[in-house]
Amino acid sequence: MPPSTSKPADASRVRKPDDIGELVRAARREGGTDQATTAGIAGVGVRFLGDLERGKPNLRLGLVLRVLDRLGLEVWIGPRGGRSRGG
Repeated sequence: MPPSTSKPADASRVRKPDDIGELVRAARREGGTDQATTAGIAGVGVRFLGDLERGKPNLRLGLVLRVLDRLGLEVWIGPRGGRSRGG
């Protein structure tokens, strides 16, 4: 079954690593956890989580996705401006 293509109403546009960092920090704080607890839940180091929250641009995608998943966040990718592929 292909993934859903409809964007959630509360989705945020991400254009740079800092955007992801801000969303991760906000979700963590909203959940009431500190970096050490969140890092433990996600199976990453505190330094990695701190780097992610600060928008470090060269982190391992698989670990970033794991943190997002543990915080209840997901990634949506689609064509810019609603354009279809190829045109």
